Amino acid sequence: MTSWIDPLAELARENLPPDVAEAWGTVFRPAVRLTAGGSGARVGCLGGNPALPADVEWPVWRGELPMNFVASVDCAALPRVPGGIELPASGSLLFFYCDDWFQADAPVDLTALGGVVVVPADAETAERTAPEGVDVYPRLELSAEVAGTFPNSAQEVLRRTLARDGLPLSDPNNWSAEFFDLLRESSSAPYHQIGGCSWPVQGPPEDEVAAAVLPDDAGESELADEALRWALLAQIDSDGDAGVMWGDAGVLYWLIREDDLAAGRFDRVRCVMQSG
Repeated sequence: MTSWIDPLAELARENLPPDVAEAWGTVFRPAVRLTAGGSGARVGCLGGNPALPADVEWPVWRGELPMNFVASVDCAALPRVPGGIELPASGSLLFFYCDDWFQADAPVDLTALGGVVVVPADAETAERTAPEGVDVYPRLELSAEVAGTFPNSAQEVLRRTLARDGLPLSDPNNWSAEFFDLLRESSSAPYHQIGGCSWPVQGPPEDEVAAAVLPDDAGESELADEALRWALLAQIDSDGDAGVMWGDAGVLYWLIREDDLAAGRFDRVRCVMQSG
């Protein structure tokens, strides 16, 4: 049986020295790739109107602007794989983002542009119409499959994984632009996913969050340690077929600290938008 890691591991074996390929194999991570309009079993939706309990108010960004509903996933329907993100066994996660954040007068925390609503499996829900003036994206059903993902060349995990001659994977001797291009070509856009490694448009979104939550005088090692504590919860790409575009062909990232994920504290999720 083919595993999610096999295609990436094969690329590493074919293009890198054996010891370097083995080190790369330790940093690949499984994700649930979400496909709009795919043929697999339905696991959620992109766009449309969310199903919310009557006692849950529509999410409002900073108490100022109602947010846009982006996507939802049914946790029980998502495939599970060892090494993947540990989501609740049941219930739904609804992802929101404020597409009008640039209208704010006060300074904006660019790592807090959205949020997540958790809907228990036994909750009575009804489709909720968005508040007036809030864009509603076209609704598309989402199917899922497990796929392998890999760190961006600037992510901290590559600096802490040693390979040839004790050098980290971030060292040019242990990776090349050509190999990274092969990794990127192994998966096609749009990159909608749950868990796995983030697909940065700019720098790693984990680094942005670490800088936002730590004091301004935090040192480089503190920032690096904090970035490693944050996991990608969900990523929704710009998608012309789905009628969604974040800035200039950007990507939305919802990240959560690993201890908060284990405790189910989804109210502490951070949402970042990166744009080309």
